Amino acid sequence: MAQYHLNRIAARLEADFQSLIDMSDWATRRAEDRKSAFLSRALAALCIKSLAKVDANRAAGAVVDTFDDGGIDALMFDQGTDTFYFVQSKWSAAGTKPMNGAAGSKFADGIGRILSARLDGFNDKVKSKEPEIRAALYSTRPVKFVLVAAHSAVAAIAAPGRQRIDALVDDLNSSDQIATVHYLNQADVYRLLTSPADLPKISLAISLRDWGSITQPYRAYYGRVNVAEVADWWHRYNDALCSRNLRHFFQTSDVNDALHATLEDEAHHFWYFNNGITIICDSIVKSPIGTPRTDLGIFNCEGISVVNGAQTVGTVGATLMAPPLAEAAEGGVANAWVQVRIISLQGSPAGFDRRITIATNFQNAVTKRDFAAMDPTQHRLATEFAIDRRRYVYKSGEVDPKGEEGCSITEATQALGCAASIDIAVQVKREIGEMWGRTDAPPYTDLFNEELTSLKVWRAVLVMRRVDEELQVLSKSEHIPRADMVAIHLNRLILHLVFRDADLRRLDHDECDIADLLRVAQMAAKEQFMRVAAYMETNHQSEYLASFSKNRVKCNTTVHALLSGSVVPVKDEKPKGQLDLLKGLPGHGS
Repeated sequence: MAQYHLNRIAARLEADFQSLIDMSDWATRRAEDRKSAFLSRALAALCIKSLAKVDANRAAGAVVDTFDDGGIDALMFDQGTDTFYFVQSKWSAAGTKPMNGAAGSKFADGIGRILSARLDGFNDKVKSKEPEIRAALYSTRPVKFVLVAAHSAVAAIAAPGRQRIDALVDDLNSSDQIATVHYLNQADVYRLLTSPADLPKISLAISLRDWGSITQPYRAYYGRVNVAEVADWWHRYNDALCSRNLRHFFQTSDVNDALHATLEDEAHHFWYFNNGITIICDSIVKSPIGTPRTDLGIFNCEGISVVNGAQTVGTVGATLMAPPLAEAAEGGVANAWVQVRIISLQGSPAGFDRRITIATNFQNAVTKRDFAAMDPTQHRLATEFAIDRRRYVYKSGEVDPKGEEGCSITEATQALGCAASIDIAVQVKREIGEMWGRTDAPPYTDLFNEELTSLKVWRAVLVMRRVDEELQVLSKSEHIPRADMVAIHLNRLILHLVFRDADLRRLDHDECDIADLLRVAQMAAKEQFMRVAAYMETNHQSEYLASFSKNRVKCNTTVHALLSGSVVPVKDEKPKGQLDLLKGLPGHGS
């Protein structure tokens, strides 16, 4: 049976990719070897095509396999989903040679070199991907990484083959869950080929309590559903429930944590605290049960999709781990309900499902910045700024001021946070919205309190702006390893070090001359940039800096080393074989 599956896989790979994958480097090789090399490359393309949901042309274009590929056979950054795919593939004609430890190590090392922006030594195919690689590495949006190790062998990839790859994934996930890995053997590859392109339609019988209906212009029903029933949906269908939603369920997020806490601690309040779930379906047929009463109705829905409330459904499902659901229902969640709307698409115009999805996800969005706007301290700061004829914007919908006009709560939080501690500096880099979720507790109250004045905010923001301007210049230093990535991703760590500068601290008072303050800030920014760049080159040469900048432990260790004096000043730092990090900076030669 294994050989049958292998033959089917090979035939499909040839049919899909024969004319698309570049094999010019194998033109003079034996036909048997050339075929094996093609099938290995086509397998990598198949993984990209199936997992990234792209067409065969784009998948084939992602293949970079040849000499000096760093163990990477295909790579692609999908800017639409902010997902970076890496694939290593191995083809065994007999289906007997699984991926080994050496191959896994080479794959992990190659990815590490790319994530640290070190493309020297890679082949031209990898280097031709530099624009999309840079788009991923320099993105300030969260980027996800999907690693795929696939082979045609029957056996699964053993521990030696996974060891270095798993270690890389663990390291990338040290601050946020941004990386996943898929290990595919022959059976898994066969499933990629035979899985249908579209998910099967889901049908549900939904029990609505205290229900009501709308018949015009399109039929819809609404009512309460017990969370145990919602959990049952999730356990049966998982993410397939949300096939038409803008986003699937996030395993961790501040919103989902709050939903989970409500279910755990005060389930009877869940209906009051939750926005509810919107479901669209191809058709609805009401069961005769309960007619004509409206306290309970059973509605048979064909072709359903949750288009708003995916986080609610996923969190309920994850919290009420079933089976058995009956035990959960006996607890506090027996009185936990969620509001559900079911909208039938029968008779609706084309594209109406998409319009519902967009509208329910984007109308009346509330951010944590809106919570901070309720804090009287923000109103007081805005008043103080106004006295100085400047604007302080803290409410959503207002246009942020530029230059001498003033500043926003976002800038204030970034600057004050970096001045306060490295922990808060990492937080504002990682997810600034978390700072505004609880205005009655640290770390928010560490920054915004009765002692804070508009003048202190303004000075901190001006220092941050001057440091950011200097980092823009320093990012173009050609002789500094990863200068641009250090300036982009470690900007808040550097800003924290600037605020710790002794000369800057001496000037940090209400009577200081702003010009002197900013001059010292600029000098400190240059010095700290050099120290951080040298430290990263010595200690974290292969580190993915976007992830590093959001890791509290690593950033704390870095700041401690730089402030403790254990790091030699940059001007004296010239380890054997290391570039002169001062070379190329203004005032230091070219």
